[in-house]
Formats: sequence, C-alpha cells, structure tokens
Amino acid sequence: MNCREKVYCGVDVSKHHLDVMFKGRPDRFDNTVKGVGSMLARIGKVHFVLESTGGYERMAAWLLMDAGTEVSIVNPSRVRYYAMSMGQLAKTDPIDARIIGEFAEASKPAPSEKPSKSQRMLTGLVDRRQQLKDMETAETNRLETAADPEFVKMVKKHLRWICKELEMLEKKIEQAIGSDTTIKEKARRIRLIKGLGRICAATLLAHIPEIGTLSRQEAAALAGLAPYNRDSGSSSKRRHIHGGRKRIRACLYMGAVCAIQHNPAMKRFYNRLINENHRPKKVALTAVMRKLVIAANSAVKNPDFGVVV
Repeated sequence: MNCREKVYCGVDVSKHHLDVMFKGRPDRFDNTVKGVGSMLARIGKVHFVLESTGGYERMAAWLLMDAGTEVSIVNPSRVRYYAMSMGQLAKTDPIDARIIGEFAEASKPAPSEKPSKSQRMLTGLVDRRQQLKDMETAETNRLETAADPEFVKMVKKHLRWICKELEMLEKKIEQAIGSDTTIKEKARRIRLIKGLGRICAATLLAHIPEIGTLSRQEAAALAGLAPYNRDSGSSSKRRHIHGGRKRIRACLYMGAVCAIQHNPAMKRFYNRLINENHRPKKVALTAVMRKLVIAANSAVKNPDFGVVV
C-alpha cells in the first residue's frame, strides 16, 4: 500500500489534565497551553481524538488544530457504550484514553472543523450568558425564602449586578454576530422564523455551527429532538427523543412557547396535534421544537428562504 495507515491517539480530558495512551504507554500532561505543546512534541502529528466534556476540551482541540494536526471531538456516550460492548467496565483516566483510541480505530471519526475566531467568541459569550442566567435563577429562588433584611439586601444587590452583566453580554453577542458577515446573514435568516428571536438565533449559531449544512434528520438529531424507534418483534413501543445538545433544547423550548402563540402555522400545527391527534401537550410542544430547528436549518441552507413559518 502506498498510503500510510492513519494513527489515532485517544485523549481523556479533565479540568486540569490531558491523559493519553499512545503505543501502549500512558502519559499525562497539564490541560494548559504549555501542556498541549508538550503533548504535541512528545507524540507528534497524529489524529487526536477527544471527548466533548462541556468545554474543557476546547482549548486543547483548538491549539492542536492551530498546529496543523487532525482533531476529532466525539460524543462521550458513544465511547462509553463502545467500552461496555467490549466488556470494559473499569474506568480510570488511562483506561479511558485507551478506549477512546480504540473507538477511533473502529469508527474512523471525521476530523472536526476548526471554528473561526468569531465563532469561538460567540460560543464563549453565549455560554457565559447562560451561566449568568443560571445564577439569576438561583439568586431569585434564594430571595423567595430570605427572611433577614440584611440577607435580602445582599441578594438584591447581586441580582442588580447580574442584570447589568446580562445587558452588557447581550450587546457583545450582537457585536460578535455583526462582526462576521457569514454569521450575521445566518442570524438574519433564522430570525425570519416567528418564535426564534435574537437569543435563540445566537444560541443556535453558537451550539450548532453546522446549521445550514445538515439534513432535516441530522438537525433534529443534533438538537436531541428526533424520536427513535423502540420496536422488537410484534412489540412497538412509544418513540422517545434521546441525546443531542441540551442547551439547544432549552432554547427551542422557549422558542416553541412563543411560536404557538405568535406563529400562525405553528399554532395550527400544535392545536391539531392536541385536538385531532390527541397528543399530550408536552409531546405537541416537542414536535413544534423539532419543526423550529428544521426550519432554522432550512432558512440558513436556502438563500431564497423568505416564508415566515
């Protein structure tokens, strides 16, 4: 054979460390710029495979991409199911690194695309906004049970600070979208859909950067809104959604609540599912969420999209 076989290196990512298993030898590096440089110098330019770990993998992945190496970011649940299928029940960092490498050898994951600087900025800002919204919810809940006046004063002071930070962040999100003509055009098309406002558009663009290149089924699956069959023999069980990107579902839920009130097409669809098909309201709302993400993908994909659905 003239072409060389691709070499994979599994990397188990944690907050502070990067554990690798390469050629049967375990090694550990710091999850820092210097640590990634040391790992690359030690192992060389192979195809690195990392699990998605809520953001801890991003810096390492982006630095490796900047260095010209191929990097794949894979779904951790797929790796875990693979380990269980191989009878590997023990779980340590070196074992996980080895399993990630073996999973890559078996599945041959495609290299992940390096996000643009604007895309990185948008993702970071949207994530930070969600963190502040979570803090706001927690502080509001504390305020409801506060009895001591001094405690109430401190919580209200913190809530005022959070509100100011949220206003500043939302302005920066708009600036990040406006600074990139491609992202700006995608956001404009998504906002044509009644129910998907500026926050929903920003969240979709931040957490589904592939939007506009997907099929209907892929868009629904990435958002975790694709119902999967559970049939066996003569048994046909109820379909359930599973997996996908949690942040997108939370965003689309609020979009769907808005759409069934202000979007005539979605309102008719929702009412038909409830009144004619006798679906529970939660199921009908999930179906509206699925229609919204598919419509957003179609709006970005189709330059002539002009119908407000």
